[in-house]
Amino acid sequence: MIDSYIFADVLIEGLDDWVPIDQLIWAARTGATDCPWKEFFAELLRFLLENDLIQIGELAAEGFSPWRGTVGEVTQLVLDDLEGHSWEPKLGSRAWIANTETGNEIARSLIDC
Repeated sequence: MIDSYIFADVLIEGLDDWVPIDQLIWAARTGATDCPWKEFFAELLRFLLENDLIQIGELAAEGFSPWRGTVGEVTQLVLDDLEGHSWEPKLGSRAWIANTETGNEIARSLIDC
């Protein structure tokens, strides 16, 4: 289980708007202790997706468009996208984060702590 303090800022920011993937990279870089941060990023992303706290997608003219697929498929899409941008998503990553309703509930509970 991953401690909520690692992803709290991502979910709390997600209460108001879609969150760039940069935020999750930052959370992984600062939260990784027992493995390289890129491995921890993949673990963190899978955890958030498996627990239905977030969706990954891209921004389009009509708003947020979630990526479809299994947790493993979506995780791999994100990793491939980040590798293609040398893990510098400001250079044009398509991946954005949107909270689910469960993610919003957890975010609100984290604010109240």
